[in-house]
Amino acid sequence: MRSLRSAAAAALILAAPALRADVTIRYKTEIKSAVPMPGGIAGLGNTAIRMKGNKGYMEAGGFTMVVDFARQELTLIDPAGRKYATIPAAEYGKSMAAAMPEMPAEAAQAAFGSMKSKSESRKTGRMDTIQGVAAEEREVTFQMEMPLPEGANMPPMAMKMVMQVWAAKPGEALRVPAIRELSGFNLWQKYFLDPAETFGKMVPQAGGMASLFAEMQKDQSVMLRTHMSMFMPSMAALMARMSGQPEPRAAAPPAETPFMEMNQEVVELSTAPVDEALFRIPEGFTAAPFGEVMNGVLEAQKKAAKPAPPAIPETRGQGDAQAYVPRLTPLKQTEPVAPEGMLGMVEVLVTVDPKGNVANAEALGGPEGLRQPAVDAVKQWTFRPVMRDGQAVTAFTDTTVHFLDWQKPPAGIPDLSGEMAAVKRLAQLREAFPRTPEQELADLEQDSAGADALHRFYALDELSKLALHAGAEEKAAAYANELLAAAKRQEKDWNYGNAIHDGHTTLGLIAVRRGDVVSARQHLLDAGATPGSPQLNSFGPNMTLASELLQKGERNTVLDYFALCRNFWKMGGQRLDAWSEAVRNGGTPAFGANLR
Repeated sequence: MRSLRSAAAAALILAAPALRADVTIRYKTEIKSAVPMPGGIAGLGNTAIRMKGNKGYMEAGGFTMVVDFARQELTLIDPAGRKYATIPAAEYGKSMAAAMPEMPAEAAQAAFGSMKSKSESRKTGRMDTIQGVAAEEREVTFQMEMPLPEGANMPPMAMKMVMQVWAAKPGEALRVPAIRELSGFNLWQKYFLDPAETFGKMVPQAGGMASLFAEMQKDQSVMLRTHMSMFMPSMAALMARMSGQPEPRAAAPPAETPFMEMNQEVVELSTAPVDEALFRIPEGFTAAPFGEVMNGVLEAQKKAAKPAPPAIPETRGQGDAQAYVPRLTPLKQTEPVAPEGMLGMVEVLVTVDPKGNVANAEALGGPEGLRQPAVDAVKQWTFRPVMRDGQAVTAFTDTTVHFLDWQKPPAGIPDLSGEMAAVKRLAQLREAFPRTPEQELADLEQDSAGADALHRFYALDELSKLALHAGAEEKAAAYANELLAAAKRQEKDWNYGNAIHDGHTTLGLIAVRRGDVVSARQHLLDAGATPGSPQLNSFGPNMTLASELLQKGERNTVLDYFALCRNFWKMGGQRLDAWSEAVRNGGTPAFGANLR
């Protein structure tokens, strides 16, 4: 049945060539949110579709795709990496599922297994004219609720999404050539790039979302305007509780103010000639696996959405901060004294003067009653001076002051708004005081100098990685070997598994980049022989060495490495299966966040 429907859609696209028109449609997207949005969402910006003959071109936030309707092929282009990948349209869903970060089955079941959802849509009767095209409005409502475990002291996680979708009225496709062409393109997308099917392949347990896609696809006409409002009453209740205000009553409507709003509207609709060169592979671009190109596109989106760093004064006074070095190790540390019965953590921004004394301490987040005790304690600390160009300077650092009793977990709801503000403030400092890889290495070398054996053991892992990133291979090898030697004396420590994995990974990367594939191969297997750690067991192993060995043709070695990783990375079983299949088929998996 699917093949018959696909043939019908293709026939519609290819019919009546004499009536074809060049088309350009461009959308402007604006998003307002109560919290910072991920780069891939916040960076949507303008979206454009261009069509000429049997070719289509789409671009959105660094995502560029060329469609050949006659051949039923898609070409994804990564301008930054100068790479492209061409695949059959019928394989798009599977390729996207393999390229996107996959949620482990256990986590997906926990997140979506108890999810209840429903979608509905209705025509409102409202009409408008958008870019000279008569449009009618349809409202789509999607509601979702995920019950929390019994006894949880907060409202169920619930979301309501209301979308007003304005689409071209029936008959406009006959009157407006651009709408006719775009309507055919929409039909082709439904049959070949089914979003519900693609999403289902990536997160099978989230089947409830399929109803939303189904409601949105009821009308095959061209969308000219979409306004989406997202309401999260559980978030409103949580914020009210933290601010000490009364929580919304159960019988009250969700939240009056949307948690997030998005508006997308056509700002250009034209049949002006489209340049044929737009649909060709740019000169000098090389073919690559789909997952590799997709990773490049996602990275480009993150960079495009990254805000400009705050302006840095060209000159600073002697007492002004000259640097920001996260998480310096105190030489002298006074234990904080908490008010009776209070538990929690406080994030503190510290100003260290050229002698290593604390010139200022500012609480960025944490329980209000613990902030002053945390500041009072930190003001008694001392640090090694921060060096720049051979001179000690005033610098910022940050630390977390713990008021904890490990037998009694902190009570109440954490201050999420305070935590987000602290993260934002530290990110601004990181942008305002950028460090080169060489500087990051020098800062850590200075900070860890003279540390006791255990603290040195913890620092060596990062030292070896920073040295490799800075191009100091001799230092990287020395630190990695010191790390592996120290690990033999710390087999009971939680960091032991990380040390084995990361030490051998660093040595293997040095070897492969020097052309010593035999040594690199052994280091990869030794890295996989780690017993695991809290981090490795959850987030999985580093696949950078495996990726570089694949480029050398070491497929069997990489498959053996995957098999070793299964011993500790139980949550990554599905991902390892997909990666193994890709390697056996001669491809390179999209390792995504596991390339680090």
